[in-house]
Amino acid sequence: MKRILVTAILLGFVAGCFPARAAAQGPPMAGSVEVTGKLTKVMAIGAETTGWAIELESEQSFGGKPVHSIEVEGKTKKLEKLENKKVTASGVIVHQSGVESKDRIVLQIEKIKEWKAAKTERPSNY
Repeated sequence: MKRILVTAILLGFVAGCFPARAAAQGPPMAGSVEVTGKLTKVMAIGAETTGWAIELESEQSFGGKPVHSIEVEGKTKKLEKLENKKVTASGVIVHQSGVESKDRIVLQIEKIKEWKAAKTERPSNY
C-alpha cells in the first residue's frame, strides 16, 4: 500500500513538471481578418508555437499589438504545399497562452491560397 502511494505521488510530481501543451484560447477577435505574406515554418523554445507563420509585407496591428509576422494554425498538408510561397489567408484571430509566452495571437485559417498578382494590361506598342 505504501509503495502504491509513493508511486502515485512521484507520478503526480513528474506530471506537474512536464505540463501538456495548453490549448487555452481566449475569445476570437471580432470579424474575419485577411493577411498577405510569405508562409514560413517557425520554431520556438518549449514548443510554444503552431509551427507556422506568415511574414507580413508591412507592419500590421492586431488587438493593439503591432506585428511583422503572425502565427497561423490550419491544415498541415495545405500549409506544407504552400511553404515559402506568398499567400493570402483569412480567418479569425485567437489568443493562446503558454508557459514562456503568456499571451500570443494566432490566426486560425479558414481559407488560404497562393497569392496571384492582378493581371495588368500589356503596354501598347503605340
